[in-house]
Amino acid sequence: MEKIVEIEQCDESTRILSENDSLAQALGKEHSGRVRGMNFGLTPSQLFCSSSQLPVDETQIEEAQRMLIELHAKVMAEKLKRKAVEDEVATEKLKRKAVEDDVVAEKIKRQAKRSVLSYLIQR
Repeated sequence: MEKIVEIEQCDESTRILSENDSLAQALGKEHSGRVRGMNFGLTPSQLFCSSSQLPVDETQIEEAQRMLIELHAKVMAEKLKRKAVEDEVATEKLKRKAVEDDVVAEKIKRQAKRSVLSYLIQR
């Protein structure tokens, strides 16, 4: 364990599963046809081959695509909800501004009436 920790401190990339990861460096060369710590029967070529050589599991791909479509639909629904809330907030702000404008207009009218009454009383 100490050797693995020492190797990973020197090179963090050895933490990633590979043929030359910290475990492989600490324990030495792998016996052909098997991989330490993995399922029985798993070979290095199956585990460490390049992505272009990986076997394609159509079921997993379809499931991943279905999940992606579902997640996309959920994101779009949340965006629509957010937009509706933003629109509602904007509408409420406009209503509030209109009420504030009405209050200001009433104050101006009252002030104008006071000024007219004051003028008439003085005459």
